[in-house]
Amino acid sequence: MKSRQGYKGYVIEARLSEMKDGGFSAEFSIEEHDGSGVTETQFFLPGTFPTQDSAIEAAVHAGRRKIDVGFERGSEVLKG
Repeated sequence: MKSRQGYKGYVIEARLSEMKDGGFSAEFSIEEHDGSGVTETQFFLPGTFPTQDSAIEAAVHAGRRKIDVGFERGSEVLKG
């Protein structure tokens, strides 16, 4: 499942996967759109979430935090 949302000129795309033992894992990307194209930076959230909604909410919230504080391009795992 995916969810896309605009925030401060960026696009946050939350993605989740259902775990075999229950719950959901979440990751998200932040897209920057400019005249030369799109740059996408991916992030992975640690842990699992009990519902699809909670996983999407966590990913979107983490994406907004990353945009607010700034981020380096490239993939990384968020800690906490």
